Order: sequence, then C-alpha cells, then structure tokens
Amino acid sequence: MNMYITKKAFSWCSLLVLVVAFLLPGRTVLAPPSSGNVCVTGESPSPFATPSYEETRAALLNPWSIRPIHSGNIDEGTLWLARAMFSESKRRDEQELVGWVVRNRVESEHRGCNSYRSCVLDPFQFSAFIESRPSANFYIGLDLSPISLSIPGWKKTLALAYYIRHADEQLRPFPRTVLHFYSEQSLLDPEISPEWVQDWTPITPARNFQLDEERFRFYSGIP
Repeated sequence: MNMYITKKAFSWCSLLVLVVAFLLPGRTVLAPPSSGNVCVTGESPSPFATPSYEETRAALLNPWSIRPIHSGNIDEGTLWLARAMFSESKRRDEQELVGWVVRNRVESEHRGCNSYRSCVLDPFQFSAFIESRPSANFYIGLDLSPISLSIPGWKKTLALAYYIRHADEQLRPFPRTVLHFYSEQSLLDPEISPEWVQDWTPITPARNFQLDEERFRFYSGIP
C-alpha cells in the first residue's frame, strides 16, 4: 500500500514539473547551435549587431582606422560585397566607393541582379570575376576561414563592407544613379576602354576622396 502511494505521488510530482516547465518558458534557455564564427581579438561590435549611425559614420569617414568586426555579422551578401571591393582595390577610400556602386546596383536591380552574389558574378561586369581570369577562383574563395583572414587587408575590407551594407542614406558619397566606374588598372587591355567612357563625365563624390582618375572614375546615369 505504501509503495502504491509512493509511486502515485512520484507520478503526480513528475507531471507537475512538466506542467510548470511548459507554463514558464522564460525560465528555459535553449543554447543556439554553434555557428563556427571566427573570433578575432579586438573585434567590434558584438556578434549579430547592427551598427549605429554614429559608429557607421565614424568608420566611413576614417576607413584607414577601421577595426575588424565579429564574423557573426558577415552574411553572404556582405561577403560578396567585400570580395568585389577587395578585387578592385586594396585602398580603403577606393574600396568604399566601389562598395557603394555595388550596393546601388543591387538596390536598383541593375541588369536584373537583385543580390550581391548575382551582381558580382554578372558576366563581364567586374573584371576579377571573369571566369577565364586566374583571379576569379582566388577572390571567389575568400571567406571567413583562418587562411583567408590571414591575408593582409581582408578583415578590414569585410568590416568596411559591413558598414556600407548598413549605412544610412545620408552617408552616401554619391546618388543611387551611380552604377558604373572605370578603372584602367582592371582592364584586360588598358588600350581599349569602354565606349561609354568617352561620352560621360565622371562625378565627384560628396566627401573629400583623393581620387586618381587613372585608377578610378565614377559615372552617374549610364543605363
């Protein structure tokens, strides 16, 4: 009899524990799955954060002093944006302007491309990603692995791409209509320039960028 009562009491207690656990979900913490993110000393901001306007503005006004960010903030779009920026230049100011052109193209769905991946891989738009060029595999292969992150400048380019992705409209260095740039250093044949270069005048970015026209010229309004 006592054993029966004991078993009965145990069953009711177990049921009560389950009910309490169900009714109080706030007490239960489920650990997220491991993301495999790479942690780098001094990274800022914290993972999965969206930068404030002030932080983004400070980063874009002084890109040479930009700090690496937690890789948890780098999604696929930011990764492809960084690849395009890194392929065109290793200078932060030039990288930022290239990044804005890519963002403009994605947001306007230029040539039917509505993602950073499709924009960067759009045939013959970004020379480093032309399939026949040896550079294509290298730049497409850049990622968040320790090997890639050890390449000089790559971590800061990722951070710069992150801030460009999240930047407020007020921080644009030029309007949304800037969808093209011309870089002699990236041409397959520097002696042959695109036809549209002769018919359009380069724009001047809003901020104080020290541009070398032989390296980069940016154009607005080209279809």
